[in-house]
Amino acid sequence: MSICDSIKKKYIRLSKGQRKVAQFVIDNPNIIATQVASEVGRQAGVSESTVIRFCYAMDLSGFSELQQKVKEYLIEKDGVAPVTTKARAIKKQNIPCNEVMSRDIDSIVNTMQKMHEQNFNETIDLLHNANRIFILGVRSSAPAALWLYNNLASYRNDVQLMSYNTEKIAIDLTQMNEQSVLFVVGVNEQQDDVMAVVELAKRKKVKLVAITDNVPCPLQKQADLLLTTGTSEHNVMLCDIAVFSLLHSIVECMIMQYKEYYTLARTQSTHNIPNSLIEWV
Repeated sequence: MSICDSIKKKYIRLSKGQRKVAQFVIDNPNIIATQVASEVGRQAGVSESTVIRFCYAMDLSGFSELQQKVKEYLIEKDGVAPVTTKARAIKKQNIPCNEVMSRDIDSIVNTMQKMHEQNFNETIDLLHNANRIFILGVRSSAPAALWLYNNLASYRNDVQLMSYNTEKIAIDLTQMNEQSVLFVVGVNEQQDDVMAVVELAKRKKVKLVAITDNVPCPLQKQADLLLTTGTSEHNVMLCDIAVFSLLHSIVECMIMQYKEYYTLARTQSTHNIPNSLIEWV
């Protein structure tokens, strides 16, 4: 049974606000598949919390599972991955910059198709429950690692951006324990630079989450959770687009899932940006 059929079957038992969401899902599946819960709520004329309650009323774990069900419905219905109407229009226009933008869109959509919902949800839970998060990315992965650090550190104090410096890494390693998470952004590179750090961290039973564009890879053997981008060609900028989109999804979905906790934590957090990126490149 498709998600739309399930909604129609349970429609009569939904609240007034949830029925608005239900009708919006049926009428606008592409929007559901490509937007966050807050935007869906805005367009449907309800609150974000009503969107989430609708998901629970449909016996779903949350908005991410609703998105996955809608994507499956669209693929089965049309035989293609969901792309917004606006994105389709951009690809049809004969404007030079749109060739680049179209490749960016394809990279993100391919990442969506390759995403395993269970891995994504476990990543969110692992990050939320960690007593400390260490983030490592070198060379072309450094900007994405810094982006992740900046956004996570605005909500919690126990986030550490690792510098690829022997003395600094040694200090970071002493602070890791079984409740820590090492998040490695390892794209557009051979990953040899990070494997020594990963192996030392794993000896301390640290949980490893890694993002890569290259599978199989050394990180795959060590990672507790591995997320991959959907870029089909080895192109630094294309990988960056997909990686930033994936990181954005991780942070936003974690904050959304544990909204009350992070709303309170953000008012209490302090944010220290690294002095320099010179050691990273």
